[in-house]
Amino acid sequence: MPAAPTVDDIRVWPGLILTAIGIVCIALTLNVAGYGHWDWSVMGALTSVLCLRFGIALLVAEHRRAKAGSDSRPADLDDY
Repeated sequence: MPAAPTVDDIRVWPGLILTAIGIVCIALTLNVAGYGHWDWSVMGALTSVLCLRFGIALLVAEHRRAKAGSDSRPADLDDY
């Protein structure tokens, strides 16, 4: 039985990590905004949006690559 695609293909990890960081940043931004630190809230919101945008873009790009069936794996990964 093959492993899950997220574990088997390491090229999806950066998108997952950036998306997770974006979600955590949203929670931290809401917490900071609740304490009234508006300067930190703006920076947290910007970080959240950027991480989510690029994380989801990487996930979509990897999904399209996998759906197209192009298996252009680097030569060093052929042994695995």
